[in-house]
Amino acid sequence: MDNNVSVDMRTYGDDRGTYYAESRRCVINLNQHESLDDVLQTIQHELLHFCFDNLGETVTMDEDQEERLIFCIQWANESI
Repeated sequence: MDNNVSVDMRTYGDDRGTYYAESRRCVINLNQHESLDDVLQTIQHELLHFCFDNLGETVTMDEDQEERLIFCIQWANESI
């Protein structure tokens, strides 16, 4: 399996970021962020979607479960 992913930045868009499994591409909409740290968090979020997508049949999650797991991963340091 190809392990490459691309990240594209845009200055327009209605959401913070999107991962497109078909093209293995993350699109980050800069206009929806307040700081560089915020942008980096969104990149990490979308790359986690890519990682889970690469797990294939190993793990089965619906969209809600995947979003919740990403939230927990990103906030884990704050919880410890």
